[in-house]
Amino acid sequence: FIAEAAGASRTRGVFGGGIDGNNTIDYITVSSTGNATDFGDLTYNAMQASGFSSQTRGIFAGGYSPQPSIVDTINYVTIAQTGNAVDFGNLTAAWRGAGGCASSTRGIWAGGRDPSGISNVIQYITITTTGDASDFGDLTDQKDFVAAGSNSTRGIITGGRTPSISNVIEYITIATLGNATNFGDTVQPIDEHAGAATSIRMFSLGGTDPGYTEDVEYVAIATGGTGTDFGDLTVARHHCGAITNAHGGL
Repeated sequence: FIAEAAGASRTRGVFGGGIDGNNTIDYITVSSTGNATDFGDLTYNAMQASGFSSQTRGIFAGGYSPQPSIVDTINYVTIAQTGNAVDFGNLTAAWRGAGGCASSTRGIWAGGRDPSGISNVIQYITITTTGDASDFGDLTDQKDFVAAGSNSTRGIITGGRTPSISNVIEYITIATLGNATNFGDTVQPIDEHAGAATSIRMFSLGGTDPGYTEDVEYVAIATGGTGTDFGDLTVARHHCGAITNAHGGL
């Protein structure tokens, strides 16, 4: 079980689906250590799904179900209450391998792969409602396996595969529809990594460069520029999910 789709409230992190294509949702209590606990189930089996959250809702979408079939399904859960996910709506197309981030009101998916190939599309939903995703704009290039994180204003998208591994960082203003803008570069080209953010910093964790890596790096969300080395994960890993309880949606 390796979940790529994740979100969090101030107290609880939720992880949905997995690299083995299951429908499991697990949760952790952020303030304590220990193993994850069963939360409930998605409405579909999900591999390479993408997720984000507000303080109230965790959102999971897309992915293989099962491989090689890609779906456009969006699910949501109420993070404070365990139980099965509920249908939210549909993505703009069947999608997998996108990066997800959110403000307190709007959730973003960037890049990924649809049935026609690697995509530069950015799409969004209003988290408090239900319904289908809408077009937001475009990334600077077509790429999948990006990572994303945000504060309340900016979404940051790092790395990815174009199909070569990318070191590009770009950003969007979440409240304003439009195309992404160049932000800077990661320390090294990276894909299949996880993203998480506080109100100040966006972190890229693990991934492939092209071997599996334990590297963690960060950028200052407000300023732009090149990534900075932060430290290492306990082991090298890829196709992982990451959360913080101080992200832009809170």
